Amino acid sequence: MHRFTSRVGLCALIVWGAVTACGDSVDQAQPSRGQQEETAPSSGEASPDRAVVWANDYCGAISELVRSVSEMPIIDPSSPRRASETSGELLEVMVGGLDRTLDRLDNLGAPPVAGAERVRRDAVATYTDIREHARAALEELHGAEGAEASRDAVSSVRKPLDDLGGVDLLAGLDTVPALREASKQAPACRMLTDEDPKPRIDSPGS
Repeated sequence: MHRFTSRVGLCALIVWGAVTACGDSVDQAQPSRGQQEETAPSSGEASPDRAVVWANDYCGAISELVRSVSEMPIIDPSSPRRASETSGELLEVMVGGLDRTLDRLDNLGAPPVAGAERVRRDAVATYTDIREHARAALEELHGAEGAEASRDAVSSVRKPLDDLGGVDLLAGLDTVPALREASKQAPACRMLTDEDPKPRIDSPGS
């Protein structure tokens, strides 16, 4: 399975450490294709080239999120203020990556095979849900007043991080045989899988 793991997991652990360490001392385009019915031909009728192009574009969208995770700052638990500031910075990078991924998924070409629109739709639902949790956590951070609210706000960052860490990057493509085969030829997909069949987001120093 192709999951976000070590960097996201490390950030989640630091969130927990920051909360426990802070104590009570706290400083102050095209229309969405989700509305279109899938009109793709059966998998046997699609040309391999169309499937490869679509899979490549799909993986390109996912790569936006992979890149954003690699750029996420590590939460600094050295002080309550820094824990809050760096948590907010992390969430802003995450939301930006999710926005780019969702924009590209919304603008994928016509589904080349039966099942492709379901793959796209499921991915959009997954990443939209994570983005909403990240946005909610960011709003909570910005609005936190007082020691307890600040601890809760920093702790809330862990939810979207855990959700993101559990994402299987290419699970959808793997469920459609034609797309699974196409992903083996698509450059953007191969970038996610060639060096490691289970690609991970490495934490600094790992």
